[in-house]
Amino acid sequence: MIKLVIGFVLIFSLSACASGLKTEKSDNSKTGSQVNVFDIENASFYDDTETFKYYWGANFKTDQLFNTKLNCRITALNNQGKEILTVQGLHNVVNDGVTVPYDKYGWRGGMPITTKDKFKAIDSFDVSCTKAFNQ
Repeated sequence: MIKLVIGFVLIFSLSACASGLKTEKSDNSKTGSQVNVFDIENASFYDDTETFKYYWGANFKTDQLFNTKLNCRITALNNQGKEILTVQGLHNVVNDGVTVPYDKYGWRGGMPITTKDKFKAIDSFDVSCTKAFNQ
């Protein structure tokens, strides 16, 4: 599990460091306001050293300021655009708009687990986020 957490931190660190993208910050100050999501990347992986399980999820950025709390829905789609997996939870914006989960699917619980068939069927992601509460 330590390797999983270290890998997760490394992925987010590399995403934050590699970003040279400048974005305008949207002024969505109300709870439930939709925010812009971009740079969606597949973060799914198979752990062949400790748990031997298939983890799935996506890394993505938003146009929100540091420490903004978001409620995000991440949906994995197959190559026909059909939903195969969905998770919803709270995320926190860190450096350069990179988001990290901080609820039961976050640092304490790891990424959601799926079957080999669903894991292999993931083709793309649909990610939507809203402001979690007034800040």
